[in-house]
Order: sequence, then C-alpha cells, then structure tokens
Amino acid sequence: MIETQTLEIINALNSLPTEKVSEVRDFVLFLRERYGKPVEAIDYSDEWTEEDLRDAAVASINYADEFDEVKK
Repeated sequence: MIETQTLEIINALNSLPTEKVSEVRDFVLFLRERYGKPVEAIDYSDEWTEEDLRDAAVASINYADEFDEVKK
C-alpha cells in the first residue's frame, strides 16, 4: 500500500511545475517536523561490525537448515 501511495505521489509531482514542487517539498517538511517520527541516522559504512558478522552467520545457518529440511 505504501509503495502504491509513494508512486502516486511521485507521478503527481512529475506533472507539477517546478515552483509547485518546491511548495510540496516545503509542506512535506512541515508535516515531517510536526508529525514525523525521529529519523535514525543511516550508517552507509561498508565495514562489518561484530553484530553484522554474527547476524550473517545466524542467517546462513538458518538458511542451510531450511534448505536441508526441503531436501528431506
């Protein structure tokens, strides 16, 4: 549902004149400031933490277990 709404908004924005897109942007920023949830900073680092390595290992083991179950 959210993807559909997002696409509708993007399509609507593409049909607007540039100055109106700026107004929409200002309004969206106002709504985010007033009602939005705090946005967590995104870590774009390509370095793996211990937690990342542990999560990858657990996911790999779970995948292997599921694959073995399917083969049986």
